Amino acid sequence: MKRIIISLFSLCLLTNLSAGDKLNRDWQRCILAAVDSFPDHGGYYTGGKPNELFHKTTMRGLHDAFQMGKDDARPSFDPQQAQPSFCSSATYGVLIKALLMWDTRAKISRQAWVNMKPYVGVADELNPDGFGQNDGEGFWGRANANGPGLGVLVAELGAGYSFTAYRGAKSQRNKETPTEQYASAEEWCAHEVWQRAQPGDLMKIFWDRNETRGRDCGAIIGCNDDKTADQEAGHSVIFMGCEGDTVKYWSSNGPGKHPETMGYSLGSCHKTAIQRVVFTRITAPEKFDNARKMGPKDVNQYLYELNGVRHSTTAEMNKQLKIKK
Repeated sequence: MKRIIISLFSLCLLTNLSAGDKLNRDWQRCILAAVDSFPDHGGYYTGGKPNELFHKTTMRGLHDAFQMGKDDARPSFDPQQAQPSFCSSATYGVLIKALLMWDTRAKISRQAWVNMKPYVGVADELNPDGFGQNDGEGFWGRANANGPGLGVLVAELGAGYSFTAYRGAKSQRNKETPTEQYASAEEWCAHEVWQRAQPGDLMKIFWDRNETRGRDCGAIIGCNDDKTADQEAGHSVIFMGCEGDTVKYWSSNGPGKHPETMGYSLGSCHKTAIQRVVFTRITAPEKFDNARKMGPKDVNQYLYELNGVRHSTTAEMNKQLKIKK
């Protein structure tokens, strides 16, 4: 898989963008180069404690990968240390690595880098109290949140824009309006969102489980406290392109029977395996300097509530993403 991503980018990057779309080609190259810097696999793990398979947790791996002392102007990020992993840790790590590759002129301030650090419950010079960040809290808490976490983060910073598509709810109880339709496979595969997406875009997948498991969870944004309700089933990835009706992406992929063999890898699925999608395109990476105003305990209430408090409507999500239509 490795060492082919940049050539894949040059082959797949479209030259004709939809009306109103923008593309920062230098940034797209940086994020794909960042993907290529990550090791293969390394294990997939969402647990909170080391075990017989993993001598450290994903959170500890992120902490070890992001190194910044009190006198450093910027961090280093070592992907080899960021093992094991899960999907949002992978996309966060790639984002940080890409920003470091891109920021050769020090447009991102030290305070912004300090705030972009993952505060994961490990004490160090920058986090002497060893506190962690909940979903929606600080930079990492936004990147790790349910729903459109990375898209909301980029919108808050003014660093890019998002576009979305939704196949619709299949079950009556999850329809947001009486007239909501669940698009046919042919309609969904032909949706213009697939043509708009570019390799290197951030992508949030909401899985369609209707035909495979009889669950309408792809219609749901976030998780609430109702154990009888459908809950979000999502995946945070880097979009790598489409081949026909096959969607290709990179992330930490799992879980499975052998999580130690999983982790960082290319993945793919049919478009009909996705019920809702959010693409987020970074066009102004210099705006990540606005993270200097996003302290480690600064809370985005919308994202915070998607972790066990309530679901979101599509309209609410689009408002948070600053999608006008």
